Amino acid sequence: MKRITFYFLLIATATTTFSCKKEVPVSGSLIGTWELSVDVGGWSGTHYHKPGNDTLIKFTDNTYAFYQKGKLIKSGTYVTKMDTSYVYQSQKNRIIFDDENANYTHEFYDIKNNELTLFIDAYDADIATYRRIK
Repeated sequence: MKRITFYFLLIATATTTFSCKKEVPVSGSLIGTWELSVDVGGWSGTHYHKPGNDTLIKFTDNTYAFYQKGKLIKSGTYVTKMDTSYVYQSQKNRIIFDDENANYTHEFYDIKNNELTLFIDAYDADIATYRRIK
């Protein structure tokens, strides 16, 4: 009887553990200052931006600030977590600005070779790539 109880508890624990959706934090590699280098937008095509264009995103541990031509455009808080991308059908780094509505289209990011790419999880959405400057 003890063995049956043990196996029941083991199965119940495993089921509970693996059935819960966990939020896994993403590393703090976003922290720093990033300058816009490329933006791609549906009908408008691809635009390349020269260094020194002053279109920036600054990230701290939990805040962000968007600047255009050196002028603050928007700021607030953000959180990151792993989430499933519908477009890529895999786990990606998700960024949530200002506690946005959970049902809103998800925004993801990727960092490679000191370049930050932000993209909305839709086939026809805009994509922006930033180069790390600090």
